[in-house]
Amino acid sequence: MSMTAADPTSSVASTSSTQPAIRVYNTLSKTKEPFLPLRAPRVGMYLCGPTVYAESHIGHMVGPVIFDTIKRYLTYSGFEVTWVVNITDVDDKLIKKSKERGIPMSQIAVEMTADYLANLRELGVNQIDHLPRATDHMPQIIAFIGSLESKGFAYAIDGDVFFDVTKDPGYGQLSNRSVEDQQGEGGGAAAKKRNAGDFALWKSARAGEPSWESPWGDGRPGWHIECSAMSHEILGETFDIHGGGLDLMFPHHENERAQSTCCHGAPMVKYWMHNGLMRAGEK
Repeated sequence: MSMTAADPTSSVASTSSTQPAIRVYNTLSKTKEPFLPLRAPRVGMYLCGPTVYAESHIGHMVGPVIFDTIKRYLTYSGFEVTWVVNITDVDDKLIKKSKERGIPMSQIAVEMTADYLANLRELGVNQIDHLPRATDHMPQIIAFIGSLESKGFAYAIDGDVFFDVTKDPGYGQLSNRSVEDQQGEGGGAAAKKRNAGDFALWKSARAGEPSWESPWGDGRPGWHIECSAMSHEILGETFDIHGGGLDLMFPHHENERAQSTCCHGAPMVKYWMHNGLMRAGEK
């Protein structure tokens, strides 16, 4: 990820200058581009947050520290930034941890969210405007999946719903992968899918696991659809910046981009920005 600027005292909210003061590296185009928000001076920014199944470590803090700094700079430069960081509080890892500890998934999520927020405070990350939780947005998630199904981008089989990657002509542009290069989920779900790269939007309920009612039967959402639904609810169909670690580019961000673009018939994000990852030093 890269962000460069000219004189920071000049107002970048103004579009009258022939040379915009800020340029950003867009992972989608693989180039540095002038930063021209969709609805300047307002800027919508979404950062993928944690799956709260265990205590946070230093790697979880890299993205928030970087994008906190980005928001501070953009605000200093005259923009009005709305920054969203999601909390994934329903996921396979949470369910596994719940079984290991013998306590409800929701209790683990509350404990680990509190730990995450405490770490943010210790590092001075205090510019986040919204911290949506997936379980608080189940109606929006279900409606999003229903829209994809009604438009022919998703299909239901035995209580599971999958996104058909072959229906998105732009699939793979973000991560520079072809449909043939995709690898989907294994296990029992693999036998239900039309294509190997198709991914789950809704997973049918299993005994002893948390579930919600839906048109396809009781179940829970897939990982990728949660972020698409929450970002749309708060920032709209197309927003300015989507951030996250390089490890999320595929499959998470690629799948987010595909399902959101297909659902709304418009680009999900104008600028995709990815930060590097922490590396342990060799002894």
